[in-house]
Amino acid sequence: MKYRAVILSPHLDDAVFSCGGRIASLVTEGPVLVLNLFTEFPEQIKSRAVVLGPERYEEESRAARLLGFESENLHKVDASCRREAYRAISNVFRPPVGEDTGAFLEALRRKVLTRLEGVDFDEIYVPLAIGWHVDHLLTFFLGEAWWGDPRLRLYEDAPYCYVDRAAAARLADLSPEDEAAVPLPGRLRTAWDAMRSYASTAIMKHLEPWPVRLAAVPVTGVYFYRLLGQHRRDPCFADRWRLAPDVDILDHRADIKVDAMMCYASQFREFFDGRDDCQRQQMAYAAEVTGDRAAVERFWRLIAR
Repeated sequence: MKYRAVILSPHLDDAVFSCGGRIASLVTEGPVLVLNLFTEFPEQIKSRAVVLGPERYEEESRAARLLGFESENLHKVDASCRREAYRAISNVFRPPVGEDTGAFLEALRRKVLTRLEGVDFDEIYVPLAIGWHVDHLLTFFLGEAWWGDPRLRLYEDAPYCYVDRAAAARLADLSPEDEAAVPLPGRLRTAWDAMRSYASTAIMKHLEPWPVRLAAVPVTGVYFYRLLGQHRRDPCFADRWRLAPDVDILDHRADIKVDAMMCYASQFREFFDGRDDCQRQQMAYAAEVTGDRAAVERFWRLIAR
């Protein structure tokens, strides 16, 4: 069977949150397959910004029916259940622990390639890993199998890309020091802007009691500052590839994208205070990308140097 596109999604919501508008177009041109990698939850977890449980599968089914894509799970264990080091949510955004690289990553790559063996597709979408979530980074590393393939598209991970400077910080990892794909100010200013943006998100607004919420803002700023120091430029990537942007203005697809995002109720309420708040964040992101507030999704192609 030939697919118009294959999308590698770290979790059950990432493809729709990040590419829902593009998916709405692609399905009119042919079948779209979403491969969700980290979909197993050996135990049910509910903490701030983390909801892992059986309801996630039904949410994915509803979104797939709404947009018209095929969904398949590869049944790898989610980071929060996979390693003791990731039990603290803050550690999920630090570089992968040793157990997640090497043999584990290679086995995951083989599993994906085996599934796609003999599958024909026009494009394959892989996360850029904005925000540095460990499962997103591992999925990005899997994309190395298609580096140099003109069918590859890197997508910007939502909602992380809605945080000010988050996309620019990740792009700086993948660009030569003197050739930033998106201009980035100094580390301190980047952390400050990200902190101010994150302070207005639903995750922060829902923190109780209010003294905790107030104290969390500067703590978040320090955390972002340290993250910027932990994630370093990747010379192996940056010296081989140049990133070329592809901005998709969603127009009429913006509404159905939000409809599909809202199918993931357990996740949507963690990141957004309702539909209006979601659209506000999308418009702010669009203004950062294009200077206009019309909803967009941004993708990147790799061009050999």
